[in-house]
Amino acid sequence: MKDAKEHTIRKIIVLLVFLQLLLLGIKLCLFVFFERTNYFDSIASMFAMMISTVLFVIFTNKRNVSLSIFPDKFGISYILVTIVVAVLFIATPSNFAGRFQTTILLIHSSIVTPIFEELIFRGYVWNKLNAVFSKEWKTYIISTVLFALWHIGYISSIAFRIQNGLANAMVWKVITGLCFGIILGAVRLKTKNSYSTILLHAALNIFGR
Repeated sequence: MKDAKEHTIRKIIVLLVFLQLLLLGIKLCLFVFFERTNYFDSIASMFAMMISTVLFVIFTNKRNVSLSIFPDKFGISYILVTIVVAVLFIATPSNFAGRFQTTILLIHSSIVTPIFEELIFRGYVWNKLNAVFSKEWKTYIISTVLFALWHIGYISSIAFRIQNGLANAMVWKVITGLCFGIILGAVRLKTKNSYSTILLHAALNIFGR
């Protein structure tokens, strides 16, 4: 059983590294045709995440791996929370600043990123770990640590956008990922689905931009 657990964790780590390399590869292909600016770097990141999300869903479907997206019963509470998050998104001041760029960046951080990351971590990774760990709190801890470390993979964009203090920026990126992972993992533990964590992740990113 120990071998199965270690094998599963290794496979997950390999997949996560592959996904980060896929994101970087797509972005580098785009930079061949377009000048890399702070704004276009975000656009390229969003585009790469959208493509990777589609490929990831196809991958999991072919392997019959559940992502536990929706709850067993989509009750009124989920509908209300969805509406609240949608209103928060629409009412975000940057949407009224008259700049198309800020709206696109908000879509990237509050829609595309939460869907992409939650399907991976509170969907695929969570269920894969749950299949080999009898205690779900172990799944919670491991997935949270992996989620924190995942943010190291964003170093390319961070290094491009800041001139100094990259090491400090990366440390805070990992710490932020850890804090988010603790909160999102707790919600996943309670609700048993990743739709709830997508909504919460979106809300956190709206306020955390």
